Amino acid sequence: MYQLLIVDDEHSVVDSLAFTIPWSDYGIDTVYPAYSAEEALHIAAKHTIDIMITDIRMPEMDGLELIHQLRRLSKKIRSIILSGHDEFEYAQKAISYGAESYLLKPVDIGELIKSVQVIIAAIEQEWTELSSHQRLKRTLHANLPLLKDRLLNDLIQQKAISQEMLQERLSLLDISFQTGDPFVMMLVRLDEQFAEYDLDSLSLLEYAVTNIAQEVFQDLFELWHCTTDAGYLVFLIKSKELETLTLIDSSAVKLQKHVQRFLKGSLTICISGERSFPDHIQDTYHKSVISIQRNVGGHKSYFLKTDETVVELEENKLLPLYDLPLLPSMLESGKWDKALGILNRALGMNTTLEPTHDQLLAIVLLVSSSLAMTFSLQNGPLEEQLGEEFNLLLRKKSQLSRQRVWEWAEKIIIGLRDQSATQLEDSHQLIASKVRSFIEEHLAEGISLQSVADYIGLHPVYLSKVYKTVTSETIGDYLYTVRMERAAYLLKNSDLKIADVSSQIGFLAAPHFIKIFKKHYGATPQEYRNKT
Repeated sequence: MYQLLIVDDEHSVVDSLAFTIPWSDYGIDTVYPAYSAEEALHIAAKHTIDIMITDIRMPEMDGLELIHQLRRLSKKIRSIILSGHDEFEYAQKAISYGAESYLLKPVDIGELIKSVQVIIAAIEQEWTELSSHQRLKRTLHANLPLLKDRLLNDLIQQKAISQEMLQERLSLLDISFQTGDPFVMMLVRLDEQFAEYDLDSLSLLEYAVTNIAQEVFQDLFELWHCTTDAGYLVFLIKSKELETLTLIDSSAVKLQKHVQRFLKGSLTICISGERSFPDHIQDTYHKSVISIQRNVGGHKSYFLKTDETVVELEENKLLPLYDLPLLPSMLESGKWDKALGILNRALGMNTTLEPTHDQLLAIVLLVSSSLAMTFSLQNGPLEEQLGEEFNLLLRKKSQLSRQRVWEWAEKIIIGLRDQSATQLEDSHQLIASKVRSFIEEHLAEGISLQSVADYIGLHPVYLSKVYKTVTSETIGDYLYTVRMERAAYLLKNSDLKIADVSSQIGFLAAPHFIKIFKKHYGATPQEYRNKT
């Protein structure tokens, strides 16, 4: 809602306009009547006036001067001039003073209301455009790092961007790099000390590294950085003074030391030769990546120069992957140690020969597919069972290293082994429980190992082995113990004849029962009963 100020030295005009028109129907919240220019200035100083309707001729100060004075308080106040003179000069002067409308007295109320509505619509349009512009600026500012990152990634991926469009985007994002500027590319990889971090934590570490880099380089250089899909940090470095490009190496070493000190980890850094922006960005990036990949892992080469020529590795230096296809069958049959042995050989864990980056990626994919055949869908989605580390290795391929791949795969395989052992133990416990239940429920029958095995559905020899593994006793031992305990209970708590007790616990002949009972308790069944 808006506030309206009505000014005229004729009280009847002010009162008529202020109190007879339903201004609230037209978006006006408050109407202030003023009977002089002085009173109008006083009201405007105390309240936020949006629209003023004023007579042009008043004693002490006319309407045009009043508009001028109010403009000093707020340039946003809109004005409508009322005049009893239909003269072009007055109208022209009113417009030059910023009046929105020039209406003749006596005022046509409909025309006045229409003029106010037009002003309100213009105010709302202005605020809409202003808020939209401010929102756009805020959005741009909030997303500036992401937009800068995306543009540099586009250049690395050699996406089609016209020179004119590139200059426009550089200007919009306030990036100082211009066509022809000399620059150096610095490629950074977070090394194995950061292997314990998950994907989100690794992203925070990357953010921390870029902040440290900005701090280290800012005095002499201008940086533009991004994180590639493979997980490498890329910095384009432009010198504020051309001769300082030679100092990049020392600044890069300082970056490594600060990361080691504050983040407790190491960086592999590769520095390119001098280039001319925006030429050869993609080529320089790929050569830098290859230089780093050749030195990842055991060599511990943390500061490198870009290889200007890419030489293919000799075939005889590649690790053998020929037995990796055996991995699924080893996992399926529960041969966990052999599965780990295959993986150990494929990664060359006991050799000085490092797998190539492509070999590592192939191993990750082969291992993941082999594991997928072993997983049970009851244990959750496949991605969850492969673990967060698998997601990280695929999304941040810069983190691929022999040790990291081994630790990921070993952890999952050992987890499967332990899970299998637990399931097997639970299965064996269930078998033993079924054996006991069968014996207790069929004690009066002629129980044999074969009858128990038939009930359980296992071979007698295997059943005996499982039962003894779980209980440390044989099935015969348990059958004997249950018979003697049941016999003792019946003798103490029933009047059954000895022959009937013998029959109820599965003995076919009472003399044989008496002999066994006496050997166990040191007394015949009748002597045992008499004692109680």
